[in-house]
Amino acid sequence: MSTTPIEKSAIQSLTLKSAAAIAIAAAAQRVGIVLPEGVAQELAGAFIDLVVTFGLIGVAVGRARARGPIV
Repeated sequence: MSTTPIEKSAIQSLTLKSAAAIAIAAAAQRVGIVLPEGVAQELAGAFIDLVVTFGLIGVAVGRARARGPIV
């Protein structure tokens, strides 16, 4: 097993990014906003990064509270 496939995390998955990009483009179209080429993909990437960051912050806060005194 000298060669291993390149593995991506779920966050970097094209399926997840594509789904978010489609949702953003559909919402923009419904509101009447015309997005330039590639903007939906960039917004999708930024949205996924934001969700991951908030998740990590939530985990850090939860761990910090769990180590403190139970009141």
